[in-house]
Amino acid sequence: MIGRAMQLVKQLITDPSSYQDLSKRIRDEKLIQKFTSDPDFPFFVSFPRTGSHWMRLMMELYFERPSLVRAFYFKDSQDFMTYHTHDLDLDVYRKNVIYLYRDPVPTIYSQLNFYQESTSDLSRIEYWSTLYAKHLSKWLIEETTSEKKTILRYENLKKNIADEFSKVTAHFGQTLDPQILQDIQQQVSKEEVKKKTYHDPRVISRSDNYEGTREQFKEQYGNQVYEYVFNHNSKLKDYFEF
Repeated sequence: MIGRAMQLVKQLITDPSSYQDLSKRIRDEKLIQKFTSDPDFPFFVSFPRTGSHWMRLMMELYFERPSLVRAFYFKDSQDFMTYHTHDLDLDVYRKNVIYLYRDPVPTIYSQLNFYQESTSDLSRIEYWSTLYAKHLSKWLIEETTSEKKTILRYENLKKNIADEFSKVTAHFGQTLDPQILQDIQQQVSKEEVKKKTYHDPRVISRSDNYEGTREQFKEQYGNQVYEYVFNHNSKLKDYFEF
């Protein structure tokens, strides 16, 4: 398995034409049901704008199996490793879960941009902050249905991917191979995520000044976002560093 993954990564790095097939939406409801009806099948849960596309590309290359319901590389596969859901209605309860979360401020800023809403509209900032707070509260603190749950933080993946990604391999009963991870990490760049998410160009901002305006948002409204989130559940402070 590992050798084939290494060959695929090298091919993708050296052959730009490999990008042209982009990704594939899995629409076979019977196939989806086959996996999701299994109570032990893993669900990958993340609030929108928390890095799930990047993480799914990383996982797909590492394990050589895509997630439902979109395959980015192994598009003809009939075997899947997870089912990805944003769980916006907070009605998903599973025994086997991987949960990815991110700092609220860049998450809310990205969400406002995704829906082309004003980043200075306090009513919309409060709306998205509260919705995310409910999501965080459920999956980090409140839910008790899961029997096997791995929690990942986006910032930790960016800071020390080997330590954080090893939680994923452990979740699937494997030991991390650092070399494979390093090779895959080089492949799954921001540009790669853009190419693989052309089905929705809003996934990755293509604006040249995006990073700068995000910092401005943080300076102006960062404390407000945290206030909305922590007012919903003060215990969430334990999951973020300041």
